[in-house]
Amino acid sequence: MRDMIGVLGKFFFPLYFLGVQAVAAPNQSTSSSPMTALQFNKDWSFYNDQEIEAYNLKRKLDEKKSVIFALQQAKKSIINGDINLAKFFLSKVNEKKTELGLIKYRYLAVIAFIEGRYQESLDLVSATEFNRVQNYREICLLRVINLIALDDVRSLQKEVGSCQNLTIDYANSNQFWLTQMTKIKEKDQDLLKGNLIESFRNAYGDSDFTETWMKMALYLNKERIILKYIGSLPPEAYRSKKIRELIGFAYYRSGNIKRALDFIEDIESPNSDNIRGNVNLLEKKYELAFGHFKLALAKKENSENALKRSIPLSYILGLWDEGLDMLKRVVELNSNDRKKLILETLFFLRKEDFKTAKENILYLEKLYQGDIPRDLNQMNSYVALRNADNKTLEKAASRACRFYDGLNCWLYLQVLQWENIGLTLKRDEPTLVVEDFDLRKLKERATITPLRESVTVDQRDIEELDNQQVTVDPK
Repeated sequence: MRDMIGVLGKFFFPLYFLGVQAVAAPNQSTSSSPMTALQFNKDWSFYNDQEIEAYNLKRKLDEKKSVIFALQQAKKSIINGDINLAKFFLSKVNEKKTELGLIKYRYLAVIAFIEGRYQESLDLVSATEFNRVQNYREICLLRVINLIALDDVRSLQKEVGSCQNLTIDYANSNQFWLTQMTKIKEKDQDLLKGNLIESFRNAYGDSDFTETWMKMALYLNKERIILKYIGSLPPEAYRSKKIRELIGFAYYRSGNIKRALDFIEDIESPNSDNIRGNVNLLEKKYELAFGHFKLALAKKENSENALKRSIPLSYILGLWDEGLDMLKRVVELNSNDRKKLILETLFFLRKEDFKTAKENILYLEKLYQGDIPRDLNQMNSYVALRNADNKTLEKAASRACRFYDGLNCWLYLQVLQWENIGLTLKRDEPTLVVEDFDLRKLKERATITPLRESVTVDQRDIEELDNQQVTVDPK
């Protein structure tokens, strides 16, 4: 991981220095210079060629300054995990009018990779201009990780060789991570079984390599190897918060919660907050867990681990607005937008924003093309009930009832009995209260007692009357 981060850092830094150089120049002009007057006076006949040329140069510098500012803010937003803000700043850069257009494409490729659009990310950095040596070394690692994600082993082997030669000077651990990730894609059995990872334990002397080694072991679910050789770590290794965090994570995975918390006690990072949140979650301390996951998101807005846990917790705790806000940050690999929209609709439903919930449901019905999941159909009937939409309620309740949904079968019966059950529910009149009502009794098997007919007229009396002569007086 250090290799990858190091090269990506190299990938971002040139823009920073470019920004520093470009921003400093315009500040040298003073308010008394001809430039100030030129900005407000459109009559160019008062100025000579040198002054006009100076004005044009300043205008170009100002334009370049705005482009650099937008790119710097986009870079900062990507690092902080705010992808939408990064996209906003990049939209302000017209790549056709600046020589910095390649940087925009590079940042867009990073965003596409984060969002799981690997082929698009690869295409963005596959233009001919990126094949020049000075440009290629800035994006070759991005090509490699996209090929890893796309499982294109043949292209990966070619790309890795070229990339390693050009980026070896920027790797702190001899490109260990890149080499091992390539071997994983090549299904190297020694590595996958952990034998190769265990053989690298002797490199503990280098803290950078130790950190990368631990990350690889955790990536391969070989935390037992870390714990097995933890006693071989040199004392100075414990001064590194990153190494202690990785040890804490290894203990957490192995089930030793106390040791895990001991190692991350003074560490404030997204991973440490996620571990604390997970521990509280296991203990069913939902509010504390939610607080730790929120701290993780404050440090890294798109922390996948924090989002996957805090969204369900926001529902359990009734924090509908926070749940909706977190849903907007979800960027999953191969994410199903329909399921995400169903979850969003559920939050709107619990907020009692039935107008927005109905709009989402109508859109989802088009996406599913009639094959609507049970959960969505249940929400549809409930929203129709609360909106007093009798026609939609009848349709949704009938459909759900055919799939053995007892509550919707009852709703369907009410639609047949009441003119508009939704409006009826909104009446202020008191409702009938059933004494000793217990929901569990409805679920229990009832004892069937045969009906006993009460005798009002004895059959024998009827037979006796039938046998007698009855004379009817005509008067």
